Amino acid sequence: MVERILTFSARHRLVALFALILLTCVAAGGLMQLKIDTSYDSLVSQEDAGWPVYKQTIKEFGSDNTTIIYVKDDDLWNPDTLFELENLVFALEELEKVETIDSVFHTTNIRDRDGILDSAPLMDYAPVDQEEADRIREDALYNQLVNGNLLSKDGNSLAINLTIAKDRADPTYNQVFYDEVNAVLDEFGGGFDQIFQVGPPRLNIEIERGMFNDLSILSPISTLILVGSIIFFLKTFSAAAIPMATATVSILWTFGFMGYFGIPLTLLTAIVPSLVIVIGSTEDTHLLSAYLSGIDKNSPELRRKAIRFMAKHTGLPVFITGFTTSVGFLSNGISDIPLIRDFAYASSFAMAANLVVTLLTVPLLLTIIGPKETKVAEGEELPKGIMGKITLLFEKASVRHERKVIAITLVLFASMAYFSSHVKVSNDPLSYFKSDHQLIGDADTLHDEIAGMQIFYLTLDARLKDAFNQAEYLKAVQGAAEALRATGDFDKVISISDHLSLVNQEMNGADSSMYNVPDTDKQVAEYLLLFQRSDLDSYLSNDGQRANIVVRHNISDSSDLNAVVAQVTPELERVLSPLGIEFSITGENILINNAAESLFSGQIASLVILISIIVFIMTALYSSITVGLISLVPNLIPVVFNFGVMGLFDIPLNPGTATVAAIAVGIAIDDTIHLLTHYGSYSRKYMDPEIAAQKTVRSQAIPVISTSCSLALGFGILFFSDFAIVAQFGVLAGATMIYALFADLLISPIVLKRVRVVSQGDILMLSIDPRVMEQCRLFAGMTKKQIKRFILLGNQSDYAAGDVIMQQGDTSNEMMVVLSGRVDVLLEKEGSEPVKLASLESGALVGEMAFLKGVPRQATVIATEDTVCMVMSPESVERSLKSQPKLSTLMYRNLSELVTDRYVGVMESQMKA
Repeated sequence: MVERILTFSARHRLVALFALILLTCVAAGGLMQLKIDTSYDSLVSQEDAGWPVYKQTIKEFGSDNTTIIYVKDDDLWNPDTLFELENLVFALEELEKVETIDSVFHTTNIRDRDGILDSAPLMDYAPVDQEEADRIREDALYNQLVNGNLLSKDGNSLAINLTIAKDRADPTYNQVFYDEVNAVLDEFGGGFDQIFQVGPPRLNIEIERGMFNDLSILSPISTLILVGSIIFFLKTFSAAAIPMATATVSILWTFGFMGYFGIPLTLLTAIVPSLVIVIGSTEDTHLLSAYLSGIDKNSPELRRKAIRFMAKHTGLPVFITGFTTSVGFLSNGISDIPLIRDFAYASSFAMAANLVVTLLTVPLLLTIIGPKETKVAEGEELPKGIMGKITLLFEKASVRHERKVIAITLVLFASMAYFSSHVKVSNDPLSYFKSDHQLIGDADTLHDEIAGMQIFYLTLDARLKDAFNQAEYLKAVQGAAEALRATGDFDKVISISDHLSLVNQEMNGADSSMYNVPDTDKQVAEYLLLFQRSDLDSYLSNDGQRANIVVRHNISDSSDLNAVVAQVTPELERVLSPLGIEFSITGENILINNAAESLFSGQIASLVILISIIVFIMTALYSSITVGLISLVPNLIPVVFNFGVMGLFDIPLNPGTATVAAIAVGIAIDDTIHLLTHYGSYSRKYMDPEIAAQKTVRSQAIPVISTSCSLALGFGILFFSDFAIVAQFGVLAGATMIYALFADLLISPIVLKRVRVVSQGDILMLSIDPRVMEQCRLFAGMTKKQIKRFILLGNQSDYAAGDVIMQQGDTSNEMMVVLSGRVDVLLEKEGSEPVKLASLESGALVGEMAFLKGVPRQATVIATEDTVCMVMSPESVERSLKSQPKLSTLMYRNLSELVTDRYVGVMESQMKA
C-alpha cells in the first residue's frame, strides 16, 4: 500500500502533475489574502484574567500605548532652540491619532517664590530671552514631576510623551502613525543634536522590517545550504534540484493556507519558509539516498526500479516521520499566546504539505532527471571517504567503549537536567531584538538619560466615592509609591500623591522634609485646585474612588519583571489592606509578561502530548510498548540537552525558543524510525545483534549524518536574523540536531542490540508460502499475523542448490523452518553413500533436537534448490521473544508436542520391530 502510494506519481505522471498545478493555483488565491501582524496583540493571551482590568484602566486613566520622542541638544535651553522645540511639540500635538501629549509645554510648574506659590504652566511658549530660558530650566530641574520623567538630570535631554488610542482592527495603524511622527521629526527636528521616537509603533515597524529582511536573506541562504549539502553528501548535481522544487511548492501552499485561514505573517511565521527548506529536505535526502542505493545499471528500467526500491525501503518511515514532524509543530498550538499558536498551525501545515508535495514530486522528477549512477557506498557497506571515517569513529566508540559511553551520557544527562531547572521565561518584545540593534540602543539611551520606555500601572480601588480626595487614603497611595521606588528597579514612579507632596513642600517654604501628602482633607481639596484636570487625568478618577500610579522602567526580561512585582506585592498589601484598598498591577507590558508564564506550562504540555503520540504510534507500529519507549531514548536526550544549555547560558524560554523542544522531537524521531526499520531488516539477516546494529548504522550513516548536518547548518543560519529570539531558536535547534546525531549514532546502536523489532508494515508486506502456515507444527495455534511476526523476529538465511544447511555430527544448536525451496535429509555412514531419509518442502522443521538438547546433528541437510530458512537458536529465540511471551509459550508448547510425538513414534516403531 505504502509502496504504491509513493510510486503513484512515477506511474501516473500526468495525473500527478495536474494535481500539483491545480493545488498550487488554489494556494495562489490564498496567498493574495495573506496579512501581516507585528502588533503586541499576538504576544498576549486573550484568556488572561487581567484583560477586563486592563481595559477598564485604560478607559479611565488613558492608554499606556505611549510613543516617546527623545530630544537632545547641548544648547537645549537657548531661546532659538526652544522655539524649534515649540514648533515640534505643537506639530506633534496636531496629529490626529494623538490622544494626549505630555511635555515641558504641557506641565504645571509648582514653585515657592518668596512666600508666594507659583502654579502657572512651566512654559506656555518658548521664551524670548536667555534669562527667562534659564529660569524655566531651573524650575524644570527642580520639579520632581518633570525631572526624570520629561527631563534628564543634566537638563540637556527631554522627552515628549504621546499617548495614542490604537485602533486594534486597523493592521496599518502602527505604520501610518510611525510615518506621521517621522514626517514631523524630519520637518521640525533637524536642528537638534539627536532626536528619535521609541514606543510600540516603532517596535512593531522594526519587527516588520526585520521579518522581511529574514525572508529575503535567510531563505535563499537556507536554499544554498540545502543544495550544497545534497551535492556534498550524495555527490549528485541533478537530484539537488528536487528538494528545491518540493520546498518552493510547499512554501506556496503554506502561504495560501495562511491567507485562507487568517493566519498572519508574524515574527515567527516568517521563518516557516526557512524551516520548510531545511526540514523538508531531510525526507528528500532519505529518499534520494535510498534511490541511489537501488540503482541497478543492468536494469533496462533503471530509474523505475530504483524508485520502487526507494519506496519499499523508505516509504513507511517517510509517512511516519512526516506525520510526527507535523505533530511536533502542532503540539505548540495549545499555547495561549497567539504568536506561538499561529506559528504552530502554519508550520504544522507546512510539514504536512511538504509530505504531500514530496510524494507527488520526488518520484515524478526522478523518472525524468534521476541520477543513473551513484558515487556513494551501497547498502550495508561502510561509506567511503570522510563519511566512512565518521561512521567508523562512532562505531568503535559504541562497540569498544559501550560502558563509558553510557556512563558519560548519564552524567551529562543528569547535569543538563539540573541546569534545565534554571531556565527562565521571557515574552517582552524589546527582548526579541539583539543588543546591538538601533532600537535597543535608543531605548537604553532614553533609560540612561531620562526613564525607560516600558510602562505599567498600579491601579487602586477604595470602593468608596471621593476616598482618594481624603488625606488618609492619599497617604496609602504615597506608601504604595514609596514601596515601588524602594525596589530600586523602576526608573520613575508618579502618582497623585506626588503632585500633592510637591505642593505641600512649596507651601511650606520649599522644605524638602515636607514632601509628603498634607495631613488634612481641607488641604488636599485646596491643593487639587492648583492643577488643571488634564494634569490629573492619568492619576485620579473623576469620582475620587480610584487612583493610578504610573511606573516607567527598562526591564525587558519577563522573569525579572515578574520577580520584582512578586517581591513588592506583599509590601503593597501591607500598606493598602488596612483601608480595604484593592489593587491591581496592569498594562499591556504586564499582560505580555503574564503570557510568558504560560510558556513553561505550555512547553511541558506540548512535549507530553507529542511524546505520548510518538509512544502510541511506535507501540502500535511495532506492537511493543518496549520498542515504543526505547524509541524515545535518542530523542529525549536532545530535548534535555537543549533545556540544559538554555539554563547554563541563561537563554530564556521565549516565543522562539519555546518551540525548539517539540520540533526537535518531531524531527529527531525521523532518524530513529529509519534506524529501527533497517535494524529490523538486518536483525533477520544476521543472528548476531552486534553485527545487525553495525550494518544498520553503516546503511543509514549517509542520510543520518547529511540530514543532521544540513539541519544544523540550516537552523544555524537563523543566528544571523535581526531578532534575538529567532537567532536563539536557530542556534538551539541547530545544536539539538547535533545532539540528536550523537544520540542516533552512539546511543541507538547500544539500545538496538537489546531488542528485536517488527513493524506492522513488515508484517503486511511479508509473503509466506501457505504451506508454511498450514503444515509447520511449530506454528500450531498461531494466527496468520502471529506466524508472520514470529518469522520476522527470527533470522533468515538464503541457500543455493547444493549448499549444506546442517552437517551430521555438528554441535551447533540452531533449528530451522524451511520457508521456501526444498531440502534433502541424508544419513551419512562411513565407507558408503549417504542414505536419503527424507525430502522436505516449505513448512518443514529440522534440527529441533539440537535446539532443545544440544546433541550433535543426527543427519545432514542439503538444499536441493534455492532455499530460504528461518534460523533459530535458544539465545536468539530468548532475545527475540522476550517482549512476546504469548508467542514464546505457544512455540515451546508446540515444539514439546512435536518432539514428544516423534519420540512416541520411534518407540512404537521399535516395539513393532
